[in-house]
Amino acid sequence: MISAELPPATANPCDDCPWRRVATRGWLGPFSAEEWLQIVHSDIAIACHQTLKGGDGWDQPGVKQCRGAAIFRENRFKSPRDPAVVTGPRDTERVFATNEEFLEHHTSPLADFLVKQREEERAS
Repeated sequence: MISAELPPATANPCDDCPWRRVATRGWLGPFSAEEWLQIVHSDIAIACHQTLKGGDGWDQPGVKQCRGAAIFRENRFKSPRDPAVVTGPRDTERVFATNEEFLEHHTSPLADFLVKQREEERAS
């Protein structure tokens, strides 16, 4: 996608954004915590999972960039080369400030237990 075609970000991180400090532990969707950190430290735009409706393309109506990832990038002083990839504003109270905080929250034994429990509940 040409950067000029990237949509704006959501106004705020969504309630279950994995970049928020109050996110459900281990609830990361299709990627591991380590993979998410690789993605957020790259120069690519990240879509808000709540705006994706049945697909993963930027051409979907209503899709927006993830404000939580944008804030995390600003908290980490990451500036993507593409100016259309949204960053900020800095907010270390609501959104993780470091890679270590994100990893600790999403990869702790408690996070593993909660994810396994949720998967078992869905299977039954």
